[in-house]
Amino acid sequence: MRKILLLHTGGTLGMAPSGKPASLAPGPFLDHLIEQVPELEQLADLSVEVPFNQDSSCLEPSDILALADRVRASAHGFDGFVIIHGTDTMAFTASCLGFLLADLGKPVVLTGSQRPLAFVRSDARSNLVNAVDLACRGIPEVGICFGTHWIRGVAADKLSVHQFEAFQSPNLPPLAELGAEIRLHPEVGQFVRRVPQGLGARLDLAIHTVTPHPGMAWSPAPEGARAMLIQAFGAGNLPMGRADLEAALGDARRRRLPVVVISQCPYGGVDLSAYELGRKIGAMGAISGGFHTRWAALAKLGLLLGAGGGLDEVQAAFASQWAGEPMPDGAWSQS
Repeated sequence: MRKILLLHTGGTLGMAPSGKPASLAPGPFLDHLIEQVPELEQLADLSVEVPFNQDSSCLEPSDILALADRVRASAHGFDGFVIIHGTDTMAFTASCLGFLLADLGKPVVLTGSQRPLAFVRSDARSNLVNAVDLACRGIPEVGICFGTHWIRGVAADKLSVHQFEAFQSPNLPPLAELGAEIRLHPEVGQFVRRVPQGLGARLDLAIHTVTPHPGMAWSPAPEGARAMLIQAFGAGNLPMGRADLEAALGDARRRRLPVVVISQCPYGGVDLSAYELGRKIGAMGAISGGFHTRWAALAKLGLLLGAGGGLDEVQAAFASQWAGEPMPDGAWSQS
């Protein structure tokens, strides 16, 4: 049988019925999983580790890097990996791991649930079974298995706080559809890895993030910020007639802070050439985030900044596909 390492990091799936994180040790937790979901034993030779057990809203960059290191260090002994994770920040973790583990050559499947495994009506059982099944299939992808889909981590976003179909991949087809059968996308696992060397020692999230609304006052990025991420309207529009906005962008340009512009819309992406306002933003040095989700953009920026990258490296990164993230041409991968 395939050897699968299951890393439990917390979240709803393993919670006690009271809603509090359960006290878990690897051995008893594995016994609990097999008792609740006995079919897991028919799928894989499972091992369990508990690197940490917390609500994913409390996640720190060091936790994500530790997960990546643990998976990489264990790659020689396991055929695949399942990471149980809280849903709140799962898309961010999946984006970071999608970049950091793009060359692993083995499946890394993140999953969780909207209701604890201890509940009668829970999505935890089906999510766990599907995740372990996918991890056994040798597909070299990092993705989120939830509800009826497996989606690429660097294309994922959370959709709902209560529906069992909790995640979406708005600008890339799912890696697989999960039903009576598992139907894989014909190009699954075929992206071209172009992640720069030297990433992963640090995840620097000193990023000034802005989601504008009409009438909002603009101010320069605070001292200590190393980049700006603006979640703009539509295809990348901002009210460029405002003096405070132009001053904020001018300040970033003088400080050589990368300013990346993504869209508030989940479907479609930024095209700074489409409208006059977008062209003005581009003329002031802003970088199009294209089809990056907010989580993939944060992950890419944080990993680059953590490796000492600056404006030039950020411009190059958002013009290229690192690990199968959606690009404006709609292609799954570019050779």
